[in-house]
Amino acid sequence: MEGTKIPRSKRRYKSDDGFTVVGVLIAASILVVALIPASQLLEKTLGVSASNRSRAIAASIATSVLELDRALGASNFSEFVSANFGTTSTTQVVNGSTYTVKTLVSWSSGTFSSGSCGTTSSKTYNQPVVEVGVTVSWTGSLPSPPQYSSEILTPPVGAYSSTSGNISIGIFNALGGGSAGVSVVATSGTSTTTAVTDQNGCAFFPFLPVGTYSISLPSSLNAGYVDNTNNPSPSATAGVTLGNTTSLQFQYDKGALISLSDANALQVASKFGLTIGNSALPVGGATTLNGSSNPFGPTFPFSSGYQIWLGSCYSFSGTPQFPQLSQVPITTVTAGGTTSITPTYTNGTFTATTSGLPASGYTVDAVPVADASGTSCANSTPVAIGVANGSGTLQAPIPVGYFEFQLIGTSGSVVSTTAPMASNGGAASYAVGN
Repeated sequence: MEGTKIPRSKRRYKSDDGFTVVGVLIAASILVVALIPASQLLEKTLGVSASNRSRAIAASIATSVLELDRALGASNFSEFVSANFGTTSTTQVVNGSTYTVKTLVSWSSGTFSSGSCGTTSSKTYNQPVVEVGVTVSWTGSLPSPPQYSSEILTPPVGAYSSTSGNISIGIFNALGGGSAGVSVVATSGTSTTTAVTDQNGCAFFPFLPVGTYSISLPSSLNAGYVDNTNNPSPSATAGVTLGNTTSLQFQYDKGALISLSDANALQVASKFGLTIGNSALPVGGATTLNGSSNPFGPTFPFSSGYQIWLGSCYSFSGTPQFPQLSQVPITTVTAGGTTSITPTYTNGTFTATTSGLPASGYTVDAVPVADASGTSCANSTPVAIGVANGSGTLQAPIPVGYFEFQLIGTSGSVVSTTAPMASNGGAASYAVGN
């Protein structure tokens, strides 16, 4: 018997199983989740591509600037340097994006050997070269470091010798290396030019008219610096001749500071001064720092350190100068640093009398001397250390060394002067008067 046929429209196919609305939603969700990171990746790729294009444009701009400067330098080197020395800033718009172009034209030490900063042997000297650095920056969708390019321009033969001369300056620190970033001023008449030392401590003044120049390192431009004589503003004279380079050298470094940690020591230093000793210093190897504020200085940071004592005269051997003071320790100092010390002093108790009675209201002066015989020191100026009270007594710290004590009456005249007396440190009593 022939079976009943099911109409085609009523048939079910296995391939139709599961193709429901829920399935479509799930599939769509999966597709969206997959497309999100893909779109982010595409966005980043496009951003990187744009950044690469911007960097290529920036590199092209930098190359164009360097090519132009090279051509200008070759055409008229002295005029190029005079007109472009220092930093200039411009902008360029390319494809709707703004590029900031900063150009730095500066002297570089070129073929100098370390610490030489040029020589003065006729015209056979090493000259500095000019370095041109170009930095191009832009704003993009992704942060990008600026493009930097540089080139060295070597002065052509005769660039320095036609109508001018030059001055080369070498600035060296306490360790013998170059002092970078020091401002140097060259002055002739009303003309003043300033240059800053490079990493080798070299500064160069090109194309100067023939004449005499004052070369100075002013403290107003170099705060905290001193030379090896503790001068904060050293200077020297340089003569300029056609076609030649005159060289000068200075030792100049960030100074060290000395702090007194004891109030009595500060009181003594404010009256008698604080003396620092090093055999490299001039005038006997000692310098007295005067003032009343802590810290004292700045002082040149000799690597060998200092002997430091209160007052301007300190000796029990008759020679109040470095390095005979074996009883004074060496103190190490550092450039730009502060060293705290507690120097030795004497806590003096003074009994002042006049005609055997308490000299109330009288002043006691201390006169520094070199030894027990009263040999004068480099500075034997009387120093007022205080006024006696109603009982005729006075307590005051004084430096170590030898002193003659004077009793000064209320009228200002000297009533009496003692024989030289020793101040050994610690505590001591002194009778002053008659």
